[in-house]
Amino acid sequence: MKHQAYLWGGLVLNIFLIVGLLFKINSLETEVRSLRQPNGAAWTALQEELKRIQADVQTGKELVPGLGEYMTTIQLHAGKLWFAAAAANWDLAQYELDELKETMETVKKLNAEKNGVKITNVMDSVLQTQIAELEKSIKQKSRPEFQRAYDETLSACNGCHTESGNKFIQITRPSAPPVANQKWEMPTK
Repeated sequence: MKHQAYLWGGLVLNIFLIVGLLFKINSLETEVRSLRQPNGAAWTALQEELKRIQADVQTGKELVPGLGEYMTTIQLHAGKLWFAAAAANWDLAQYELDELKETMETVKKLNAEKNGVKITNVMDSVLQTQIAELEKSIKQKSRPEFQRAYDETLSACNGCHTESGNKFIQITRPSAPPVANQKWEMPTK
């Protein structure tokens, strides 16, 4: 009889444990469902923050200069480069070439495409060929080599303009300095 009482007691205890566990499981399922659903104020705040971030990104994109602005900068440095080399101011020519390369590297990061022409690929090609030749001519301090490399660079630029649907943009050797407030000759000591 004692043995039966222990069995009944154990059975009742197990029933209470099972009922308690079922209640806990039900409670946890409800909590999980509530976590899957947006949480009122927190969810709204998160959505508002996401909208602010998207607006900031859009504003940032709008503030970045476009391809045309960078091309104008390239044209300016190319003009200054021409007059520096014409005056045999090879230090200034190297400086302007470095500025030109820096701007071209920035243009590559735009990943722009015009009428099927990937501008990044054109910049890479010009940097590796024509600009490399310009650099070599500056190091050699050779005006004839510089002029040849410069003309080849202009030809590459104009070829890209034509291919990208902008054949009306044709760059030539400058006939007047692009800025009037710079000395082109090497300073005397």
